[in-house]
Amino acid sequence: MESAVLVSRRVGSIPRAIGCLFLLVLGLLGTSCTGTSSPSLSAVPPYGDLERLDPQGVIVTIWYPESHEAVLLTMLDRFNQTNPWRIAVRGERGEDSAHLYQRLRISAPTGKLPDLVIASPGYLAAIAADGLAVEYSPYVQSTRWGFPAEAREGFFPFVWEMGTLSQPKGQYGFPFALSAGLLFYNRGWLHRLGSDHPPHTWEEFQRIACAASDPASGIYGYEFLADDRTFVRLLVGWGGRLMNSEETEYAFGSPEGLEALTFLHALIAEGCAVREPRWEQAEADFGAGRVLMVTSQTFHISHYRQVAAGRSGLDWDVAPLPTTSGLPLSDISGLFWLIPPTTPQRQLAAWLVVRWMNDSPQQEWWAIHSGYLPHRRLSPEPLAALAEDIPQWAHALALMDLPDLQVVTEPEVIGYEACRQAMQAMVSAVVAGEDPAPWLAQTVDFCNHTLSRRQ
Repeated sequence: MESAVLVSRRVGSIPRAIGCLFLLVLGLLGTSCTGTSSPSLSAVPPYGDLERLDPQGVIVTIWYPESHEAVLLTMLDRFNQTNPWRIAVRGERGEDSAHLYQRLRISAPTGKLPDLVIASPGYLAAIAADGLAVEYSPYVQSTRWGFPAEAREGFFPFVWEMGTLSQPKGQYGFPFALSAGLLFYNRGWLHRLGSDHPPHTWEEFQRIACAASDPASGIYGYEFLADDRTFVRLLVGWGGRLMNSEETEYAFGSPEGLEALTFLHALIAEGCAVREPRWEQAEADFGAGRVLMVTSQTFHISHYRQVAAGRSGLDWDVAPLPTTSGLPLSDISGLFWLIPPTTPQRQLAAWLVVRWMNDSPQQEWWAIHSGYLPHRRLSPEPLAALAEDIPQWAHALALMDLPDLQVVTEPEVIGYEACRQAMQAMVSAVVAGEDPAPWLAQTVDFCNHTLSRRQ
């Protein structure tokens, strides 16, 4: 939720806005950024003799955010009815990742932990640092319980890189719900402008956006949300990095970061783009033919299909994000499964739920019914059905398999949730006309402070 402080538009208020955000991060991380020790577990229980464990009849409790309740519970009902181990799964709803993290910290001293938790990347890092998650490698690589080599090859490569932390080192999260950032564009309008393809570079993007715009008539080439994802897509598209390779420091205060903000500032100043506070309105404007291009996520493809259906003959499609090099790009974001340390049998049963969710039949159902990105390539029959029903969704899946696609994932570090809010404040100020340079410097400094943690 934005506050007045976060969207302050006075240049002189930058230090105060970032300072207030630093107070916010203390709340997001609980006591973990103070001198007070966290209620971490002193040692992770052993995995046991994994190949000989018997998970039969274990009851698995899952803590999940309420935003994903409907589709998750449908999947869990199917698991309860069909799994061969007679594992019974029950879910407990929480508000969001922040609430679930605090609940874990409170429950840790009592030992009353759930068997699975669904959390966002920033909280995954904090939970693992508190000793409240076990590492996945023993399960993934298990001869009896893991994924065979041929099954692993069916996953998109980026899946195996996600949930992997630098501190503590290892894979502590496994993808639950992923979405890929793409360019959504009105193909018929683009053709009328004389282009037979979506823009591959930001130079092409600016030229086409400006050619399409008529601010006096409320027509724009590009509509966007002033949020962290808009900035990250521009940043990496300009060749920048959000963090250094070791994920020990934020690196977006680079020349590429300034170029990205300056580019967005110029699009607004020249009347070639417009900011929309709500993604629902951006969808409506695109469907009504008032906007040529938007940047959104694969999760929203079904939403755009619905609004486009209300405008007869709207011809639209999706494409990779533009870059300065012209090579295709997509950013991947989402939530992760994590397994708290309990007992070897309970941990194994929890892993079997995660593994079942990632088997081909479940992933095919998931992609069609949830709108989230599948973690593995679909087999020909469901892919053909998807292409017939929602061709843009099938095109998006094909883009995920491009050999030269650059995939950028969210940092899985402590404090990232607060850093995201700081970046949103920065983008809001810049598109309102403020100088990008001081906002960029102050935001990088704030984000680096969120990485500090005294045990």
